[in-house]
Amino acid sequence: MSQAVLLASIEQMEAWVADPAWEPASEALARWHADFQAALAQAEKGPDWPELLARAHAAGRQLEIRTMKFAKLRDEMKAELNAYERGDRALRGYRASAR
Repeated sequence: MSQAVLLASIEQMEAWVADPAWEPASEALARWHADFQAALAQAEKGPDWPELLARAHAAGRQLEIRTMKFAKLRDEMKAELNAYERGDRALRGYRASAR
């Protein structure tokens, strides 16, 4: 198989991570990953192979950065929800002792 399928897969990921509005859907990523792995396994390692690897690694790093941003947002939301929960428990305790 030519490297065209692999290149197309890498270009898809590059386009996704370049789009600031892109929000990854787990199903789409899983499908992309399966297609990428299949293309990687069947690709011919020709003279432009090092360039393809470099592009794939760069796209992977960009995806990691994007993932870390989402993880940070998730952690901030969890902390805020926990603060609300603690406040709610305190209010319930206060109401019970005020009766």
